[in-house]
Amino acid sequence: MLFELGKPEHPGPRLPASGVSERPLDEIVPPSLRRERPPEIPSLSEPEVARHFGRLGRMNYGLHQGIYPLGSCTMKFNPTVNEAIARFDDFANLHPYHPPRNAQGALRLMWELERALLALTGMDRMSLQPAAGAHGEWTGLRIIQAHHRSRGERRDQVLVPDSAHGTNPASATLSRLQTVAVKTGTDGLVDLKDYRAKLSPRVAAVMLTNPNTLGLYETEIEEITRLAHEQGIQMYYDGANLNALVGVARPGDMGFDVVHLNLHKTFSTPHGGGGRAPVRSG
Repeated sequence: MLFELGKPEHPGPRLPASGVSERPLDEIVPPSLRRERPPEIPSLSEPEVARHFGRLGRMNYGLHQGIYPLGSCTMKFNPTVNEAIARFDDFANLHPYHPPRNAQGALRLMWELERALLALTGMDRMSLQPAAGAHGEWTGLRIIQAHHRSRGERRDQVLVPDSAHGTNPASATLSRLQTVAVKTGTDGLVDLKDYRAKLSPRVAAVMLTNPNTLGLYETEIEEITRLAHEQGIQMYYDGANLNALVGVARPGDMGFDVVHLNLHKTFSTPHGGGGRAPVRSG
């Protein structure tokens, strides 16, 4: 580990001073938000750090070594402080049947989280129940099915681009829906001609990732959602790649009706912290 390789006598990193004006620390970080003691950071030279991570990289198996299935999509580095907070006894050991009056802190946290995620996605309501990203997908599709049933409609198909995550057709199958693949064009985006041909009153939802699994933004996303809505089809946003959009654009503004989020990917919760299914009403 870096802590084992580091030596106290090694100096820490120094930022260049030119062009940077000094400001009192209280102006930058309020005292109430500062640590009581300095963080424990290993002290190593730049070559030592580069060699360490290079060595770890050679121990990993990935696309450079051979066939590699989906499953590690957009995993991110989670700050250690976030991991430590998630392990606080008041969170980790809170029983589901704990009296609400004695769990107001956790309830407030959940409420504020919901408000923040709704603001970032452009949705109207949020469920914090799904325990994983694929569980969020399944929940979203079940909500879409309930929507169509409430309108007296029987729809049994889901359109999924052939570049989609493998969990998309899996979630559709678990919802007893038939997956219909939409071709990818030579530009790596949804083939609009093939997409139009497969729209029908049988389609319950269109599942899209934007940017898609090829790392490309669907430039015709508003046209895709418009065509779906004309036939009463719900648009589903797979949040696996939301990192590329968060804080810049919102799925709700693009015309998506249901979204799932992977909090361990985009919001640095511990892996396994769950997937969420926001729903746009109307």
